[in-house]
Amino acid sequence: MAVLGCARTAVGGLGTRSGRSWLGITDSCSGAGAGAAVVTGGIRMRVIELFAGAGGAALGLERAGFSHAALVERDADACATLRAAGLGPVVEGDVRDLDAVAAVAGESCDLLWSSYPCQAFSQAGRRLGAEDDRNGWPWTVDAIDRFSPTWFLGENVRGLLSFDYFDEVIMAQLRQRFRCARFWLLNAADVGVPQHRRRVFTWAGPSPLVPPTRTHGPGMFTEPWVSMGEALRINGASSLMRRPSPTVTAVGECKGSGAGANPHKMQRASDALFLATGRRRLTVAECATLQGFPDGYPWHACRTKSARYRAIGNAVPPALAEAVGRTVINAAGGESC
Repeated sequence: MAVLGCARTAVGGLGTRSGRSWLGITDSCSGAGAGAAVVTGGIRMRVIELFAGAGGAALGLERAGFSHAALVERDADACATLRAAGLGPVVEGDVRDLDAVAAVAGESCDLLWSSYPCQAFSQAGRRLGAEDDRNGWPWTVDAIDRFSPTWFLGENVRGLLSFDYFDEVIMAQLRQRFRCARFWLLNAADVGVPQHRRRVFTWAGPSPLVPPTRTHGPGMFTEPWVSMGEALRINGASSLMRRPSPTVTAVGECKGSGAGANPHKMQRASDALFLATGRRRLTVAECATLQGFPDGYPWHACRTKSARYRAIGNAVPPALAEAVGRTVINAAGGESC
């Protein structure tokens, strides 16, 4: 597979501080830089992204070769971060307001991406599934029906797989609307992110997709996983710093770890930090690095520290979104640079 923009010491170090330069790409297939753009027929494929958050998936999809028709998000801090990073156009509001989305994006797109809310299916939540009023899947289906994308990509927590709703509703509805519909369970560490973060990716379209190539991990033909200690430049004898971190969480990293937080359960990345060094809490910048965001990404646009932790913990690692996005580009006849 083409370069994922995730070198061993540069997972969090791509880009500069202005506009599209965050992306580590060029606008033509020139081969310049590790993340040179991928195009199809000389035109970047258009994507509408629902539940865009603060830009993790957006960075990855742009690096893969997509152009955003709209980034839809209702959280004001996340929208401010998207704008500060030069990503857009941003539609700040409810994803159910499809007329507002269409006013910006038009009535069609090549790809619809949805990171529909995961609290309904998360191990950390009440696991109410379809009965949870935060379940964003029905709104995603409405968007599919409105914009008739050629391709669909959805991202959610792996806990989704334990619900009958996944096969009986989500996959069934995708099969009704697309010729091919499948899913993958992917780990961000396998594409060079210094974190074990396992997510379900549902995909659908006119033809089969080939799953992303595993570039890191155990084995003769891959690079070693990027470790937590390597990414954060923490030296020490603890084996915890010689492996990818536990999952960076939206709430847990802000609270931190410690003796009263059952750190041995490894429910948050800060647990590994505490057990290895005695320090209770990862910084905002360290969480962003473990997610694979560029150094200096404008988290200051979030108004509070807790909002910054939440935005980072909810994000899709850019390298993982890029790897998944490239599968669509490749299936659509794209040309890797």
